[in-house]
Amino acid sequence: MKIKAYYFSPTGGTLHVLHDFVVPLGMLLRSEVEYHSYTLPEEREDLPQFDDEDVIVWATPVYAGRIPNKTRDYVCQALHGRGNPSIALVTFGNRAYDNALAELLGLMRDGGMKPVGAAAVVTRHAFSDTLGAGRPNKQDLTNLDDFAVLMAGRSLAVLQGKNISDLTVPGEAHPEKYYTPLKINNAPAGFLKAKPTCDTDICTRCGRCRHVCPMGSIRVDDNIPSFEGICIKCQACRRICPTGAIAFTDPDYLSHVAMIEQAFAEPKKSEFFVAR
Repeated sequence: MKIKAYYFSPTGGTLHVLHDFVVPLGMLLRSEVEYHSYTLPEEREDLPQFDDEDVIVWATPVYAGRIPNKTRDYVCQALHGRGNPSIALVTFGNRAYDNALAELLGLMRDGGMKPVGAAAVVTRHAFSDTLGAGRPNKQDLTNLDDFAVLMAGRSLAVLQGKNISDLTVPGEAHPEKYYTPLKINNAPAGFLKAKPTCDTDICTRCGRCRHVCPMGSIRVDDNIPSFEGICIKCQACRRICPTGAIAFTDPDYLSHVAMIEQAFAEPKKSEFFVAR
């Protein structure tokens, strides 16, 4: 038996949660844990291979209330098993996880897997330094440990051929729409095509931003980053920049950040779901 843990984590928050969950799970099952990122374009070139006794853990952040749309086709193709016990993890920045958890579970079921548990864990919002700051906290980590104990038992039950109930979570398994971001005045915020900018006066020409873009959309010309192609607003380039030269300055984007920091400041609880 192996635990195969797959993750999309441009800024590291989802990987952090995944690690905090699968380490105790691996100890409980006495199983090797394999980490597989599908964050970068080259990591999505090959589909995963699952053995019959593998326990699958799939982790993704929530983007606009669903799994990131630019990764959905890969996830849909990758999640194909033969009744493998599977666990869905989504992380969200203290706003809401909306349909993301149900959508991920739906793809697992569509691919022939057997979901035994699911969790939506609060992390710092990618857009903000204050929203969800310090999450996952001590209570989140304690809950993840407890969840690992339950998931070890449910996974063994499936591998031993025992019947467990279908898992239900809030949301739609096959949603059609994404969350519409709002500005501070509650009007729709139209920053879909917004891209980051670079302050060349403080850019160190290190090139780190180019290597972390999950869409492969950053070019470097004369040692200066150029933001071309698709931008999913993951903030990986901004957060890795050592001098703060990279920023998102689109007015609608900034208004949306102000809105979520004001409207969703109250800490949300992480939520856990277990098949019975």
